[in-house]
Amino acid sequence: MFGFVTLFAVLGFGAMTLVADRRLDNVASAVQSESVYLRGEALRMNLSKALDREWNSVNAVAGTLRMKQIRAARPRLTAISRISDSIAWAGIADASGRLVASSHSELEGQDVSRAMWFRRGLTGNHIATAPVGDPLARIVPSDLEGPVQFVDLSAAIRDEQGRVDGVLLYRLNAGWIQNYLIESAKVLDLDLFLVDGRGRVLFDYIQAVPGGLSDRAAQVVASGQQGTFRVEHDAKHDVFLALLPKLVTNGMASLDWRLVARVPTQITGLGLGSFMLSRDIVALLLGSMLALLLGTVLFSRYFLRPLRTLSREAEAIAEGRDIYPAEQRSSREAEILSAAIVRIQKV
Repeated sequence: MFGFVTLFAVLGFGAMTLVADRRLDNVASAVQSESVYLRGEALRMNLSKALDREWNSVNAVAGTLRMKQIRAARPRLTAISRISDSIAWAGIADASGRLVASSHSELEGQDVSRAMWFRRGLTGNHIATAPVGDPLARIVPSDLEGPVQFVDLSAAIRDEQGRVDGVLLYRLNAGWIQNYLIESAKVLDLDLFLVDGRGRVLFDYIQAVPGGLSDRAAQVVASGQQGTFRVEHDAKHDVFLALLPKLVTNGMASLDWRLVARVPTQITGLGLGSFMLSRDIVALLLGSMLALLLGTVLFSRYFLRPLRTLSREAEAIAEGRDIYPAEQRSSREAEILSAAIVRIQKV
């Protein structure tokens, strides 16, 4: 009886463990998936707002400038570039494409008529990554290496009749954006990848999972999908990737950047770990085992022991010993068997 109960108790607890493990795997996967997306989305929104402030600033300042009063604008440009470390320099180009004012005086007089920020600025406003090897970057270089060194924000300057006669430029430090992402990623405990519209990595910060994007992860990122995905990182590990919406929208839609957040999966098969060893679970298991043991003892005492006694008495009668069987009423079967042995004994 004890062996039977022990065997099926072990099998039952084992089955419960497997079911609980699968359920916990699903729950943990859903929680981690939502967590990495929410953390990544919070970072994206904060950075988007920071870029949006610069975007609103360049448009607001351009609306107050007049090319006829360009000399008065030079101290203002210097002040703007010193407000924060986000702006590398600010400048004004006339309608012919010549820089007539700049927070860096050595840039004045440069021909920028072929620059994308100037041509697009003449039509309204513009935001995009400054091309690597930009002539102005040779004069005021970046401290960074890589595909993104500056981000150009430009807006048209209009006269009293609303005609465009100049362009205002804010050249943002890409280092400011990277520092913002690194500081935020450290707090949020994320790996971060800044990618362009084709899925190319422009900048990454890795702390949780060694190595860059795996081949499978790169394919998911390049697909342009949005949401959280569990993908293989290597032969032994999976990761959660949160593919977030575009960093900026509306008027800044031309800056085709996206953020990708990554965390390792913290789920393994039969990984109940600390959950199974927690105080409440251990107490529940011990209580269940004690209750099962007590129930088995009571069942054995009140149902099996009388049958064992009757079987011994029946064996003694069969051997010819003169005994009187004890009356048993623990169960209907024991009572019937006891009465039958008494009748046999009387014969």
